[in-house]
Amino acid sequence: MISPSRRLRFRFQGRAVVLLAVVWVLLWGDPSLLNILFGLVLGWLITVVFWLPPIRYYGRVHPWRVLVLAVVQLRDLAVASVQVAAAAFRRRPGLRPGVIRVDLRSNNDLYQVAVAQLISIVPGTLVVETVRHPRALYLHVFDLPGEAAIEHQREHALAIERRFVRAFGSAEEIKVVET
Repeated sequence: MISPSRRLRFRFQGRAVVLLAVVWVLLWGDPSLLNILFGLVLGWLITVVFWLPPIRYYGRVHPWRVLVLAVVQLRDLAVASVQVAAAAFRRRPGLRPGVIRVDLRSNNDLYQVAVAQLISIVPGTLVVETVRHPRALYLHVFDLPGEAAIEHQREHALAIERRFVRAFGSAEEIKVVET
C-alpha cells in the first residue's frame, strides 16, 4: 500500500511545472518546441525530486485590501529608507540594535512566510528566526532606543500581518487577526 504522502509526491503539480518550464525557456532564451517540452519534463522532475508538502490556502483575494497593502508597504519602504540613510550620514549614529519576538495571530505557514518577507524587505528590520509552534518571528531592528520603540516595532509587525490576512485571508482568518 502506498502512503498518502508518497502519493502526493508523484501528483502532477501543473502550476509549478509550467512556472518552472517558463523559467527554463527564459533562461535559455529560445522558445522552441523542444526547449518548452524539455522545460516541462525538467519542471516535473524538479517537483518530484525536490517535493514540498502543499500549502493549504482557503482564503480569497480582496483587491481593495491588496492595494492598501501595497501602498502602505511602499510608504514603509520609503520612510525606512530615509531613516536608515539619515542614520548612515550622522556623525555619531548612537544606534541601539536589538532582537525582539513578535507572536503572530494567524496560524498559517503561508501567512507567516509572507509577513516575514514583507518585514525583511523594509530597510532596518530583518527576520532572523521563525518559530512554527507557537507562531512567532524574531526581528533584528537596527535602532531600539527604549521600551516604546520595542512595542512600536511589535505593533508594526502585527499591522503588516493584519493587512496581509485582510488582503488574502478567509473571513475566519480575518476574524482571528482582528482580535
